[in-house]
Amino acid sequence: MDIIGSEPTPHCYLCGADGVLLYEGLSDLWFGVPGSWSLKRCPNHECGLVWLDPMPSRDEVWKAYKSYFTHGDYSAGNSRRHINIIDRVTAKFCRIIYKILMRATTWRKREKVWRAKGDTMFLGGGTPECRHLLDVGCGKGDFMSRMHRQGWVVEGLEVDAQAVEYARSISGLAVHLGSLETIKFPDNSFDAITSNHVIEHVHDPISLIQECLRVLKPGGRLVLATPNIESFGHRIFERNWTHLDAPRHLQLYTMNTLRECAVRAGFHSVAVWCPPGYAEGAIQASIERKNKVNGKIRSETLKCLEASSFKMRAYYRYFVKKEESVGEEIFLMATKGAK
Repeated sequence: MDIIGSEPTPHCYLCGADGVLLYEGLSDLWFGVPGSWSLKRCPNHECGLVWLDPMPSRDEVWKAYKSYFTHGDYSAGNSRRHINIIDRVTAKFCRIIYKILMRATTWRKREKVWRAKGDTMFLGGGTPECRHLLDVGCGKGDFMSRMHRQGWVVEGLEVDAQAVEYARSISGLAVHLGSLETIKFPDNSFDAITSNHVIEHVHDPISLIQECLRVLKPGGRLVLATPNIESFGHRIFERNWTHLDAPRHLQLYTMNTLRECAVRAGFHSVAVWCPPGYAEGAIQASIERKNKVNGKIRSETLKCLEASSFKMRAYYRYFVKKEESVGEEIFLMATKGAK
């Protein structure tokens, strides 16, 4: 792969403070993008934004997506093919025990409620009064298809040409190639806009949110989801936390910094929350990354025990210790005021 051109970004995007080195020497294990990358954190306790320094330039960042999972021909491989039968049975038994413990605490029930709501980005089904939806960064179009089945009239937007072609062929829905700023939808076009794990890929997130505000109808809702740099997963896995994802994740947010971006963009009604019920995929990937970096081959049973232990501790912190920022993802819902 080609080396990605980058530019120095020593200062915090939100408050201008000089960044403090958080990690250096990060590499892309999943998609083979060359280079060694560093992350800096804002030292301002009221901020806490994390970003790449240097950061891939706007003209070069596309190189990080040449073999991305949003492409129709992407395959993650089968990591289970070498698991022996005893290990597989033992791991399944561990998962059963975990589910029993979760049900005993009622945490499993709450997790299912969150997941059901998260499947529609907390918007629910479309209605005749509120049904025109734009999905910014629609990828392969899976979410678009799901929302279409829920009664929404859906359009998608994606900057990756391969992903657009695949999404159009699979969903049959309208998918636009380009950025929100270049497409230039008319004012007050959509009842809702969703953007799932996109804003961390964007150089200028406030401009993106401002454009979302412009094309939303009065009373319309913007829903964002993005990795949470303050999550329990990041605390445990540190530089092996999969959501660091250098060099594609340009900036990583706290609940406060994501809210601040929406407020500066012009939204007045903004809510953020960070449930711990979306940890499974991120934690499994973080465990795999840690093992790969350390050159270890661990049994499926041990990996299952580590993941189950992690999730139980995360739920304990959220429900018992009332730590609202332990979840792996932040959700933001911002509502455009009526004229």
